[in-house]
Amino acid sequence: MNDSVRRRSAPNDTSSLQMPTSMRRNCDTRSAWPQRHTNCPSSHGRRTPSTGIQREKVTMHSGQRNENDTTRRSTGSKLTVLFHGPAVFDEGHAKHVIGLFPDARFYQAGTMGRTAAYDHHLDEVTSIPDLPGKVIRELDCDYLLIVIRPKSLHSGKSFVRMILDHARLSIPVMHVDCANGIYVRWQGEMPRHVTSSLSDEGYVEGSAISLAPTIERNGPKVTRHLQSCDIGDYVLCNNILIGTALDTSVSITTVDERIVATSGIDVKEHGLEKLDRVDLVNAKCCSTPMLRGSKVVPRVTDAVGTGIAFIDHCGADVYSLADACAGAVTVGDDTSRIVGDILYRFSIPVYAITDGDWDGLLAHERFAAGSVVVEVDHDDNAGKQVHEHIFRGNCRLALSFKDVRERIDALLDRNILKCKVY
Repeated sequence: MNDSVRRRSAPNDTSSLQMPTSMRRNCDTRSAWPQRHTNCPSSHGRRTPSTGIQREKVTMHSGQRNENDTTRRSTGSKLTVLFHGPAVFDEGHAKHVIGLFPDARFYQAGTMGRTAAYDHHLDEVTSIPDLPGKVIRELDCDYLLIVIRPKSLHSGKSFVRMILDHARLSIPVMHVDCANGIYVRWQGEMPRHVTSSLSDEGYVEGSAISLAPTIERNGPKVTRHLQSCDIGDYVLCNNILIGTALDTSVSITTVDERIVATSGIDVKEHGLEKLDRVDLVNAKCCSTPMLRGSKVVPRVTDAVGTGIAFIDHCGADVYSLADACAGAVTVGDDTSRIVGDILYRFSIPVYAITDGDWDGLLAHERFAAGSVVVEVDHDDNAGKQVHEHIFRGNCRLALSFKDVRERIDALLDRNILKCKVY
């Protein structure tokens, strides 16, 4: 990693990069880039609708695959395991559970969890791009086992209670808390071999809990309560950082789907500005000390793809937006680090437009060789210029990384305060 002056000559062109089949096999319906590119999707405000588990055929460079290939649907009684969060992979719990129940089907929901599963070569885990509650509601299964490594015993139970309240399942459900060594039967009877296997591993049975309502409605006014926060946690809404927790219980209030008040949050105004309209009832709202704090050895490969993706303050959508690309242009300090860290695994370079307001959502920083990180006064304004003048309002550009880099350097020119080339 070297400090560099502006417009330093780029390394060899990397226009032939693509995520490997082992990573792309467990992708969502949005993974294959559409043939026509219009305006970029945004993670701000309303969540992009997803078809969830019931997938149609998707054309990829590795061939076509239908829903039976992707979900491994069962014709008989089947145990389904849903992992949540990167820690359950990084600490080895997921691999151990897979060994205990090799005939089960395995899923996870979330960008960091998907990356962690990939790092640990757990390619049998299917990644679903949606909220856990929606994922489990759409799974075709007879028994559900949720495996987590929560911040605390109460936060783990609260998380499971919340997603079950949203999913409203009728099948037997149990969760395993790998951090505290317990399992909890929430409803119905699980197969005997599940509880006996967990008991043999030293897990003891815990009790379920009920939660106070997390949603309050009064006409157009909606308040969403987040419980089990730790003071200092980052508070995110639809993957946008809106502040840090000042209390163990925080809340967000909207009127006509626009945030008008918060409680217990040291607000980051710039984050609120990005959200625009928010459907709080269905939004993804959470608190976390860090997106992924474990020190891991990333699984790195040389991928092959074409074109450059544009990713503006929506790092959580990197897998769908940057699929089969040769490089990416990112806007935002944390977005650039999230995207850079993930694309590092596929040797895909990033041109990152930042303004120095990194919040530290990741514990580390990785960029593939050839990546460029520039700092400007306002990354939003610079990103808008790049999107309009170079990408012409689209989120994919059929040029090499070298060509796009040169065009951005020329466009921003005097606005670039710092530049680092990897």
